[in-house]
Amino acid sequence: MKFKSEMVEVVDGQAAVELFFERKWTDGLPVVPPTEEAVAEMIEYAERDPREVLGEIPPYGGIATIEKLAINSVMAGCRPEYFPVVIAAVEACLDPRHNLNGTQTTQDGGEQLIIVNGPIAKKLDINSGDGVFGRGYRANGTIGRALRLVLWNLGRNFPGDPDRSTLSHPGAWSFCIAENEDASPWEPLHVERGLPPGSSAVTVFQCEAPHPFLTHGTVKQVLFTACEAMGNPASGNRIFFYEGEVLLVFGAVAAEQFGKEGWSKKDVKKYVWDHSKIPYWKIEQTGMLTAPEAAGTNFADLWWPKWIDRSDRNTLVPITASLDDIHVIVAGGRGTWSAVCDGWGLGGRAITREIKVPK
Repeated sequence: MKFKSEMVEVVDGQAAVELFFERKWTDGLPVVPPTEEAVAEMIEYAERDPREVLGEIPPYGGIATIEKLAINSVMAGCRPEYFPVVIAAVEACLDPRHNLNGTQTTQDGGEQLIIVNGPIAKKLDINSGDGVFGRGYRANGTIGRALRLVLWNLGRNFPGDPDRSTLSHPGAWSFCIAENEDASPWEPLHVERGLPPGSSAVTVFQCEAPHPFLTHGTVKQVLFTACEAMGNPASGNRIFFYEGEVLLVFGAVAAEQFGKEGWSKKDVKKYVWDHSKIPYWKIEQTGMLTAPEAAGTNFADLWWPKWIDRSDRNTLVPITASLDDIHVIVAGGRGTWSAVCDGWGLGGRAITREIKVPK
């Protein structure tokens, strides 16, 4: 297999690691040296042409070839069988609705979350249970990091220039989970989004770090807490631009209660959308709508749906433009905790791509 990438000779593995730091080819953590043999093994497993081009990674415009993706996947510590998941995640990021150029340069602290569904999640031992957003699983850690290294090396989104994120969060290193389909009373996320049952897929969603909230009691008690966690004007990107989405991640105990009481996913979305609305005056108090960037314009004039009545300062404003902008999955262990992950208002939309698993 012939490669187009630069070949670099070093005396040993430690020298390779140090070279990657010196050339800013890594994100602040050590990498696995991408030897020719390891990269070839990655590509051969996926049964793809190394010269195949998926697109350009903004803002730098690096060309995302299968070869480049394989190099970064080796660096992240992926096994070859993880590589098709990485490819699908990059394909999702390149969908124009995700606005990768925006997500790579925004001041917001969101990062790309990879949600894996289907048989491949169990096959690869991608964690969907206890500590799902945390450490301890090679597949979660290295698949998530592979995507981040692709965005780092091909997009060159270095902190401060051009990545203007004020704070960011640890998902900038790795952000990958699987849905706990066995604990869910509903169809999996990828099936809900149009893929056939039994298929494997990734959904990539630009979001802030998980904000946990306690979930006890009946469904309405669980959803009261969820609405309180979501219904606040501090989630600026959702309310500010009104094009954002939000992800609700319910733990297994809460999911069990939904099943017992017969609540559908649509029921949950509608209840949350109806009961997490924010009074218009609270949003005004934040100063977001007339921020300096508005240059004398109320941002609500530019971004908000016309059906929101702003003539009454007590008008209740929904957290998203529609029910379809609320995503619901089940993940995590059997504790009484769930989480909300706020999205980005000018893109970063959830994009689902099927994983092309080699035969």
